[in-house]
Amino acid sequence: MIPGFFDLCIDLKYTSNENLRQILTTLYEMGYRNVAINQNLDESVLDTDKKKKKKTDDEATKVAIVPLDLDKIKQEFKDKLFIMRRLTFGFSESTKTHILEQQNLSKKFDIYSVLPKNQTALQFACSQLSVDIITFDTSIKPLKFTRKLYLQAVERGIHFEIKYSDVISSQKRSNAFHYSHLFHIYGKSKNVFISSGAQEYSAIRNPYDIINLAALFGLNEVKAKAAILSQCKHLTNRAVGRRYGKCIFTIKVHGKHDEPDDKIKTEKSDTPTAKRIKLS
Repeated sequence: MIPGFFDLCIDLKYTSNENLRQILTTLYEMGYRNVAINQNLDESVLDTDKKKKKKTDDEATKVAIVPLDLDKIKQEFKDKLFIMRRLTFGFSESTKTHILEQQNLSKKFDIYSVLPKNQTALQFACSQLSVDIITFDTSIKPLKFTRKLYLQAVERGIHFEIKYSDVISSQKRSNAFHYSHLFHIYGKSKNVFISSGAQEYSAIRNPYDIINLAALFGLNEVKAKAAILSQCKHLTNRAVGRRYGKCIFTIKVHGKHDEPDDKIKTEKSDTPTAKRIKLS
């Protein structure tokens, strides 16, 4: 990573390569240094109809879940931006998430986020699913998001996302404020970060404008800055652990304080038996 502000959601849903370059250039000029290119994946592409047996459907599914090739973009913005891959999976059935796990698809992305479509999916994501981010679709009726679910997710290290592009949109604004206020009420916006969700460069805003805007989300100046800086850094570090899994290691300190094993055994043997029992 590069020291600087984060934008962990540049949405590629309707974005061309040329527009992506414009977005990345704008981000760099405004002071952002760490960016995540988001690839949306809906559960519908994983549906298989055995009766139809269409090969074209199978091929389309395989293509849809292949990570985007960003090597040229990364090389072009080398030493300017640290570019990451992000996957956002929209689902309503928990069984669909198991398909991704079987293919190890989530580990091919730097950041793995989910978008629950119903109450059951939200409960599953907060309590069991191994993800980095839970995000919400603010274009539909809000899901019932309780304090218990929020605290469950926070305890498991999951982060919640606020997209300021949703606030700019009049159709999504009220729902975006609804979720952000719940984050503030339930846990003082712990594990909450802010991203753009931009699909074009004109939607990008200056980091300090976002800090001022964050007051409407219930964040003070310190938490607002953390929402585009330290909180994002913590999220990406945790995402590395999700990708590579758990490991065991030992730490051995070498220095003046090290004493030979023979000396330790001698001191133990010289200690009276009664005293040794008392010390133990």
